Amino acid sequence: MENYQILGLIGSLLLIVGIGFSFAFYYPSYGMMGVYGYGMMGRGMMFFGFMGLLIIPAFVLGIIGSLISDRTVAGVLLILASVLSIPAMGLIGIISFILLLIAGILALTSGKKT
Repeated sequence: MENYQILGLIGSLLLIVGIGFSFAFYYPSYGMMGVYGYGMMGRGMMFFGFMGLLIIPAFVLGIIGSLISDRTVAGVLLILASVLSIPAMGLIGIISFILLLIAGILALTSGKKT
């Protein structure tokens, strides 16, 4: 596997981890706040429908861009996935954005070695 493929896969998988963290900390729970409470961390900043609307296509585009052998198409898909992954806030979202962007740039700029 090439460097851009590995970076794209890691960045895409970090998006799913970021979604998991946001659900773990902001999902309404039945804890100390009562039946209709929002858990210990309070209510989340974003609605999950909007976040999933952009992050799930970013995950799919990142995986497809990492597995395609054509560098030009892979680079465009990885850069598009990095732009769509911007709503994944937090440290994990920033890391996945940077990894997908670097993977897309590497795929577009690196030529074939002869």
